[in-house]
Amino acid sequence: MDDAGKSSTIHDDAVNGKAWADFCDSLKDAGQIILDHSTDDLDRLEGFRYLSRLARGELGRIENHGPAHTRVLPIAHNVKIGCDNPDALYQGVAVSGAYDYRIRGPRGTVNYLSLNALSGSFGLGGASPERQGSLAFNDPQPGEQVDVVASVREPEQLQPGQRWLQLGSETNQVVIRNFYLDRTAERPSELQIECLNGPGKPPPPLSAQRLTHGLARAALGVHGIARRFVEWLDMFQERPNTLEFLPRQDGPGGWGDPAQKFRHGYWAFEPGQALVIDVPPIDAYYWNFQLNNIWEESLDYDWCQVTVNKHSAAYEPDGTARIIVADEDPGFANWIDTAHHRHGTMGLRYNQVIEDIPPTLRVMGVADLSSLR
Repeated sequence: MDDAGKSSTIHDDAVNGKAWADFCDSLKDAGQIILDHSTDDLDRLEGFRYLSRLARGELGRIENHGPAHTRVLPIAHNVKIGCDNPDALYQGVAVSGAYDYRIRGPRGTVNYLSLNALSGSFGLGGASPERQGSLAFNDPQPGEQVDVVASVREPEQLQPGQRWLQLGSETNQVVIRNFYLDRTAERPSELQIECLNGPGKPPPPLSAQRLTHGLARAALGVHGIARRFVEWLDMFQERPNTLEFLPRQDGPGGWGDPAQKFRHGYWAFEPGQALVIDVPPIDAYYWNFQLNNIWEESLDYDWCQVTVNKHSAAYEPDGTARIIVADEDPGFANWIDTAHHRHGTMGLRYNQVIEDIPPTLRVMGVADLSSLR
């Protein structure tokens, strides 16, 4: 079929509803991933909600007018992917290596801010995620402003205070991470983006191609994300109640922040038991531990104590942070609530660590925890 024929087919599929019907059929098929990997009712309930969240997030990309008319947008509320950090505000920016950009605005007072230029996707059939340039901002200063030029080629000259974020020819997005130590006391960045060499006019109206391709990408994204992280689940379940680094192909070479060392695992224990995790004294700019469901979604941190970080943790006299994962509060400072779950995944991040020191984990009877005092 020639280009004119393809264009005509795309137009027809969009206006007669076939593109929408295909999307709905694909979304229905994704439900089998949930059925195949869940073992109890709560797994399945959260799994189907997970698919709805992924669909909401992926469909939101259709609202983007393309890399020449891009904006800094928050990740949709409660779209949780791949051990999302409860301490983070994630934002995404659609870009292209064909353009140059300026990203600027108040840095805020949040503990850590990073910008990562990325290519690929987790969608089925797409190129694997890869990272190009990366910038990190520590130790916020009063009134500090961020001013970044993002481009494939390094600018010949930067203005005072400007920094360069390197894009690749295949870069398709910039992910912005704001990491809080204390959400009640810190303000996130307020960044905006300008395309420096775009068309200089408003975007065109919604086209059949943009809608059709957007729906198709959304369907592939839902399938791809769901499948990627159940593969992690399968891997972690081989060694329950341990925290280990991902294989290299799934680790920082993907979309993780390069400043992090990130351990993952699968937790499971019987009623009346608890998982004890000792995080040793460690020189890290930031660290956090969190509990997730089997779909790698952080548990409900708005209502339950399911995470602890460098700021919120209580420490033993030797500097160890002893974390107790249990169904009910056992009377220890760093209690992590299972939030009615019998199993799930978990993560431990070290940000800008000087020396990596692994944690220790053990399952104990709740009645025996008193021996730890």
